[in-house]
Amino acid sequence: MPRVSLRRNSFRDHVIVCGDDGMAFRLVEELVYRHRENVTVVLPSRRENHGPQISRVPTVRVVENDQIDEDAFSAARIGTAKALALMAQDDVGNIHAALRAQEITDIRIVVRVYNTGLGNRIEGLLGDCILLSDASMASPSFVAASLGEVEPRYLPVAGRTLYVTTTGQSYRIPGPTWTITAADEPGLLLPGDEHPADLVITAALRRPRMFAATSRHRVRRIVTRAWDEVREVLDRKLRFITLALMFIILVGAFLIWEFHNARPNVDDVSWFTAAYIALLAAAGGIDPDLTAPAAEKFAHTLVSFAGVLLVPVFTASIVENMVGRKIALEAGRLRGPISDHVIVVGLGNVGMQVATQLHNMGVPVVAVERNERGRGVDAARGQGISVVLGDASHAETLENAQVRTCRSVVAVTSNDIVNLEAALHARRMRRDLRTVLRLFDPDLAERVHRTFGIGTTLSVAAVASSEFAAAMTERNVKGTIPVGRHLLLVGELVIEPESELVGAPIGDIDVDEHLRVLSLCRDGTTRWTPDLSKRLAVGDTLLVLATRRGLAAAVERSIAPVDGR
Repeated sequence: MPRVSLRRNSFRDHVIVCGDDGMAFRLVEELVYRHRENVTVVLPSRRENHGPQISRVPTVRVVENDQIDEDAFSAARIGTAKALALMAQDDVGNIHAALRAQEITDIRIVVRVYNTGLGNRIEGLLGDCILLSDASMASPSFVAASLGEVEPRYLPVAGRTLYVTTTGQSYRIPGPTWTITAADEPGLLLPGDEHPADLVITAALRRPRMFAATSRHRVRRIVTRAWDEVREVLDRKLRFITLALMFIILVGAFLIWEFHNARPNVDDVSWFTAAYIALLAAAGGIDPDLTAPAAEKFAHTLVSFAGVLLVPVFTASIVENMVGRKIALEAGRLRGPISDHVIVVGLGNVGMQVATQLHNMGVPVVAVERNERGRGVDAARGQGISVVLGDASHAETLENAQVRTCRSVVAVTSNDIVNLEAALHARRMRRDLRTVLRLFDPDLAERVHRTFGIGTTLSVAAVASSEFAAAMTERNVKGTIPVGRHLLLVGELVIEPESELVGAPIGDIDVDEHLRVLSLCRDGTTRWTPDLSKRLAVGDTLLVLATRRGLAAAVERSIAPVDGR
């Protein structure tokens, strides 16, 4: 039988969280401190993992049970709960638990998934169930920090894709737009006339391509890759010899041009013709000119010998390159020089998504992974991403990843110490290097950033927990849009009979910085940016962009009044 530890006597209206890892702990804190919810946590033991921290959160009720089964749900009082979050790192187990919960009661279920492809395929079959991936939520923030720019956000809703970008970026995105601001004032996300807008949300018919950003990264990659190929084919000694021989051929062309034109009774040759003669001499395809002066004969001979020497040099370079590539692949090292790349440390769920997004944008990526049998290694190599095998907390591993020529380092392993050591080693090798660091504790992340001067420190749990909490507590929420340290909600309002909004103009709720009306759906027809003077009728559905306070106030006005009020 499950053991129950009570911290309060009555939990008539509560939410249930199943899990005891860092993500579950952050979600519990978000629900208790920000949403003021009564929380029941189901976990194997309150003494293991993050059980002690969860147990210390005020107003939390802990249910200890080895499995998420009917006994655990009964002890957690699922019949009186309004939402359930399944946060274990087990997709099959979470889905199984969700099906069990749906057989017991009608409850909103939020499921944490790792296989996003599986989640997208089955989400519509689970009723009032939302499947979310914390890695998918957090990876755009790591990508943006590694490139030093704003990463656009996407949110499919109501047959369109809400696309978020900065006002200064030029993207070709047709569709209605709304401006927002990432100001630090609490709740101020939708600016009025006195607040400048710095972000734009567009309702696009399809997910737009990042024309400007992608093109810029791909052009930059082509240029750097061309130089890297030269460095890869020729090592330092061979590059020196090759340049010396090419310089000799160039000098020979100058001597041919100079002394040939100095000969009497001969037609002058141009620089182009002199270069042509020099190249033929280098290839061994020129006949000797017995009438030429000694200086010109010397130039012909010099160029011919330089051309003969170039052949074995190139042959040796090609052989060395082919053998070196094979040895490097077997040893888990880079096949050759690379520059202007991003080093991603850790090929877990977050690291793999970060590496994939950067690779798809045309940014060169080198992944560092300690476990050569990890599933991320084969997946990365299958996409053409270079992988270095080794412990990133050791400086030599970062040297093998060519940290001295990289653009930035993103350390996203599940071990905070490894991430911190990798960032410190990288900054010791290059003081100006951009580093992005994953740390579990948001307070630690802030202190590390301030003390060590590390570029960006992020917590996956901190980034994703607010979105999980919003999905649990707000049935009207269709999606969330992170903006800086805040969260915007995309909500749906259905105008109920006898509610306050029946007959009111749309502009009656779209009046301040806390809510904007995106679309109006009436009789099956959706109108984006509707006329604010249009009056609402029973059954109308509004799609709104709002802060938490703005959405709560609008929902209260859209529902029928409770008897006795």
